Amino acid sequence: MKKISFVCCSLLVFTACKNDSKVTTTETVTAKKDSVIVKTQAEENTPTAETKELPTLKECTEKQVEYETEVECIFKNKDVSEVYHKTIKDREIEKAELLLPELPKENITKEINKDGLISISYIVSPKKTDIEFQFEGGVTTLSLEQKDKDVKRVIIHSAD
Repeated sequence: MKKISFVCCSLLVFTACKNDSKVTTTETVTAKKDSVIVKTQAEENTPTAETKELPTLKECTEKQVEYETEVECIFKNKDVSEVYHKTIKDREIEKAELLLPELPKENITKEINKDGLISISYIVSPKKTDIEFQFEGGVTTLSLEQKDKDVKRVIIHSAD
């Protein structure tokens, strides 16, 4: 009987100690000038805020018709060059890394013949640029059009 009561008392003490450890206290530490700042327990447990690039304001719609998929996005307060670089950086189109680093001012066709990509053609007009990726299995078109302060980007994936 003594053993059972000893085990019960031990369990009660053990659970009481365990419950007390869950209670956290927040302490405030005032730092004087030229002194070392000590972090409190509450500060150590809070996640640090990460600085991230502000998201680009865009509105996108996707349409699918037979063998064609079209994704149209409107980028607010951007110019064509910014959207072009963002498209390359975010790899929003297959083989985007093969695009020219800057948008050309005139029509150009770049022969690739690598990994199923035959060529990339740039069709340039004053406010619109169309870029066609000629693949062995179809065509992908990237269209960038300046509309006042916004840019309309259309990506069309077409099968043969």
